Amino acid sequence: MSWLDTVSSIRVQRVLVIAIGLVSLLNLIAFDTHKITSTKLSLDRSITVTTTNTTTKQIIANKHGNVTTTHTKEKEKEKKLEFCGHCNFNPRNSCNERLQYLMDRYKTPEDEAKESLMSICGIDYDTEPYVLLHAGPHKTGTTSIQSFLYTSLFNNATYLQQDKFAIPTFDDLPGIFGGDGPMLNFAHCMLKDFAKDGGQMNVGMCNKLRGDKSPFPRFLKKHYNQSHHVLLVAEDLDRLTIDHGRIQYYLQPYRRFKVVVTYRRMHDWRKFILVLFSSVMCVSYIRVYLTCAIYITVPSWYNQIVELYLGKYIANETRYPSFVEWIDYDYDHFRRVHAMEVARRYQESNKFESVDIVNMHDGVGFLEDLFCNYLPFADATCQSIKDGDKPKKKNIGKTYEYERLATKAQLYGKISNKDAPKVANRLKIEVVKRGIFKDTDDYPTICLNQTFLDKLLQTEMDQERKYFPQWYESQGGDAGLRKAFDKAKPKLCSMDEEKILASGILDSIFEEINR
Repeated sequence: MSWLDTVSSIRVQRVLVIAIGLVSLLNLIAFDTHKITSTKLSLDRSITVTTTNTTTKQIIANKHGNVTTTHTKEKEKEKKLEFCGHCNFNPRNSCNERLQYLMDRYKTPEDEAKESLMSICGIDYDTEPYVLLHAGPHKTGTTSIQSFLYTSLFNNATYLQQDKFAIPTFDDLPGIFGGDGPMLNFAHCMLKDFAKDGGQMNVGMCNKLRGDKSPFPRFLKKHYNQSHHVLLVAEDLDRLTIDHGRIQYYLQPYRRFKVVVTYRRMHDWRKFILVLFSSVMCVSYIRVYLTCAIYITVPSWYNQIVELYLGKYIANETRYPSFVEWIDYDYDHFRRVHAMEVARRYQESNKFESVDIVNMHDGVGFLEDLFCNYLPFADATCQSIKDGDKPKKKNIGKTYEYERLATKAQLYGKISNKDAPKVANRLKIEVVKRGIFKDTDDYPTICLNQTFLDKLLQTEMDQERKYFPQWYESQGGDAGLRKAFDKAKPKLCSMDEEKILASGILDSIFEEINR
């Protein structure tokens, strides 16, 4: 073969290579700009607020004015694709980064680039099941929901199964919490530093919720393959140190994650605040970060709390403030566990399909709101609730005013008994029996100052105008809220134990206790 033949052969090969390359490039461009029919989605995720009316199953904000959401049955039925976090090509880049690349590289309009991406890494809303996380906060109905779900399971009720809802039991989510609370085991494993963040589940316990041989992954895989939605209801998901990325990791193979929190007016949250306050006293003793362990609210844990803070305060190592004193200087910590702040944290993580806020003040029971108005396709469960199927258990909060009084009495040398709960129960009986107080709540009080009350009221007004405008106006707007707030003012107080002890009106009771 002559050198001319060789050169010609090389040229032909180069032409073929170039041609193949051009074809590949054209195919790539065609792939990148491929269009599909889908709902256009915004890259800016936010807490959803209702701005449109619907004709199908009305969302709560239109029917009752009590939830900020854009989800309806009609929309759920649409073929709707959304960006996923794990597309099967170039997984090192986020979907937003891929979108920007297509727009910059090929000068593709945003809508076209978005549709191209969704054609390969989208989620089909017709068939893809989801996990719904009810993230509290505390004292907003989570215990009632848990009781309803587990009572239904243990009674072999079929409506949850008919609606394709799966609920993990203790066998699926083993850990510290049993009974109606195994979903709390999941929540405590989502704390960034586990037990160091005030959780009740350590790393070893949480590792048992991972891996193919563990019951929880098997539960998730089974129900995902059956297209069942999973409900996880745990008030401790409201904690500041919840790791949102870990939530997604632990819930594989699910890819859709919804969050709902419940709004309760701050001035109506008094019992929770007082329980919260008592728990913070415990936290300050063991020197755990305040925001990590302020949620020890279950009354059955009270003895543990007393053991933690009693020695420190009786030893007079630090001042034992009243609730009023504490909330006045630590309001910001209280505010950060309220519904709006909890929702904001989940929304800003950009890891959840939706973050919705349900208003518990609309006059409709929360269970009915959740299953009849908020969740789509929950017809069987909704009907069972309307037919009278209710939770068997409610988490009725209690305050610890008499326990604090008993602790102070011991500190001041009036009693020698250090069993605060036992002394507190005796005091409650004796003060009414002897006519010292008309009832157990008829004690001298110290209340929040007007400046703080004004700030609290203004916060509520701002929140309700923003998130529940229709419902807010239907309740009388500012005037209606102010009336409700003024009615609750007397409850925003705590026992003035200093005045009681200084007066000596309980000394005769203390003398009997010391005998």
